[in-house]
Amino acid sequence: MTAFSLLVPTLNRIEPLRKLFAGLTEQSCRDFEVLLADQNPPGFLDKVYAEFQHTLPLRVIPLPARGVSLARNALLPHARGSFIVFPDDDCWYRPDTLEQAAAFFAANPHVHALLGQWHDPDNLRPPPQRSQRAVTRFSAFRDAGALVQFYRKAVVDAVGGFDPELGPGAGLPYGCGEDTDYLLRVLAAGFTVVFTPSVQVCHPDVFRMPPSPEKIRSYALGRMHLLRKHNFPLWFKLANVAYPLLRIPLEGGKSRRYRTTMFLGRLAGL
Repeated sequence: MTAFSLLVPTLNRIEPLRKLFAGLTEQSCRDFEVLLADQNPPGFLDKVYAEFQHTLPLRVIPLPARGVSLARNALLPHARGSFIVFPDDDCWYRPDTLEQAAAFFAANPHVHALLGQWHDPDNLRPPPQRSQRAVTRFSAFRDAGALVQFYRKAVVDAVGGFDPELGPGAGLPYGCGEDTDYLLRVLAAGFTVVFTPSVQVCHPDVFRMPPSPEKIRSYALGRMHLLRKHNFPLWFKLANVAYPLLRIPLEGGKSRRYRTTMFLGRLAGL
């Protein structure tokens, strides 16, 4: 059996996907497969496939562009690995990312899932120094992104797929939250999840190419919908509304538009 199944939905990205694939060819742990949900027009990624067809264990499943959650769900039945991973198509791994994940699971057989740490290596600031710790339903919002979620297959078999109403491309107002929702469902089922900063995943900083106001608003509405779905207390909902404004003094002017739009969207979704 393969150790890791990497389930990657992709749409409208060529160079970021090439960067992900290039990093995977350099992994010190070679026991993995890549399942790609290609939601692009026919031929869009042909050059990428040709470049990596002999260096990556890649299986491509063409799908219509109906959203990231449905794409991941379509890939799940094809996964043969002992561990299931959900990289974004614009993230990339350090050479030891899978090796570190495998070592953690081997040393901690009682842990059902781990969350790695993501950062932008092109940012001059070093990634924050953080300690390994158990993940709770409150800290899940700090740690969640699908790109850093590593699960034992038994967890995924028990929890099932992603909520198709959440996440980009679903045609609904909720443009994010599918990853945190999945993690919250894992925790609610009684599984143990540990934040493990030795497992590093790279991803561009959101402020390098800020999303459109419409997309930011969809992120905000997704967060508030998620809080209602999982019955979080009012104080936590209010803290989520205020959080974007509290980040502006720490991040400087570059974040002002993004954070202000996020605040207004969360307030509307309250």
